[in-house]
Amino acid sequence: MKADCKKRLIINATLVSSGTVRDRSGLFINEDGRIADVFSMADFDKAKYGECETLDVRGSLVTPGLIDTHIHGIGGYGPDDCDIQSVLGMSEKLMQFGVTAFFPTLYAGSADKMERETREAVKAIGKESGARILGINLEGPFLNPKKCGAQDPKALTEPDASTFLRLVQAGEGHVKAMTIAPELPGVEEIVPLAERMGVVLLMGHTDATYEQAVRGMNLGIHHATHTFNAMSRMDHKNPGVAGCALFHDAMHCELIADGVHVHRDLVSFLIKTKPQDKVVLITDSLKPTALGPGRFVANGDPVVLGERGAFVMERDSSVLCGSALTLNTAVRNVTSWTGNKAQAVRMATENPATVYGFGEIGALAKGKLADIAVFDEDFNASEVFVGGKLVYKK
Repeated sequence: MKADCKKRLIINATLVSSGTVRDRSGLFINEDGRIADVFSMADFDKAKYGECETLDVRGSLVTPGLIDTHIHGIGGYGPDDCDIQSVLGMSEKLMQFGVTAFFPTLYAGSADKMERETREAVKAIGKESGARILGINLEGPFLNPKKCGAQDPKALTEPDASTFLRLVQAGEGHVKAMTIAPELPGVEEIVPLAERMGVVLLMGHTDATYEQAVRGMNLGIHHATHTFNAMSRMDHKNPGVAGCALFHDAMHCELIADGVHVHRDLVSFLIKTKPQDKVVLITDSLKPTALGPGRFVANGDPVVLGERGAFVMERDSSVLCGSALTLNTAVRNVTSWTGNKAQAVRMATENPATVYGFGEIGALAKGKLADIAVFDEDFNASEVFVGGKLVYKK
């Protein structure tokens, strides 16, 4: 549908933002695509806003647009196609799930392959008609083969400054995240480079001991990639990377809340244990997500959508290789498992925006960009706005 940008009122909403729920409320969006007012319906005076389009959502949930910072693909589209149109296809598809911003996420590969994919993804930035492309996420190549998961072990390498600079420079300032195994030699050289170039490092695909993980944290790696998955497990004598992520408030935790990658009770435990701003919901979804059950190819490997609802390797069904999750479903799951709707929304909106320094989005407040999703109680999207423009209507 054709997007527009005009003065808008959203009224009779249940606003869910910044860890709070506000019943019988509304928003005024100005022509500049920003939120100009947040109000209670008890104080509502339409004349105050002049001529504008009014959307009465009749009690529906209105949240900041969801932000997926770790997503390999959806709807048959993904950056591993090395095609600008495929990245733009992700942007289009994500709208229907209430996602207004995302990081196309690259698998580990050769430096040549990752550079090509990065350059192609960058070409899509600014050409989106759906969800914003906030930046690029590199899941590798500095990973430990012992915890490669579905990553190609032959593509993994020890940290190297020249390779890091090559990949980041290919992103023209848009590489925002990179996963690295903190136990590998050379990490000390990468951390200050990443900080200088605005790249957030996450520890993941790692077999680090607890001491090595803490050392990585003290160096400046304050984030964990898909916590509990593809990392050393917690043991009473060696708490591992999982223990480091749990125990230290400095650590942010990505979390795949599909009930397959992490048990639902452990999801609830993590959320109760960590500070409210330290958990970020992601999907880690593969390119065939939202296409239904079947046999597909992702990152060059045959995969199958298993009975449990996640993708597994066709050659070895015990290997999880990514989720079939959408971010609105993750929010729905966490709401159901914890009973905390406000926190579930926060973990998919304000928290990722804060981690990666995108202060203009992620909350419903005056001056913020009007990236907004309207959901029913099951988190099915009915309308989605990006910068005040209506980009999706069910």
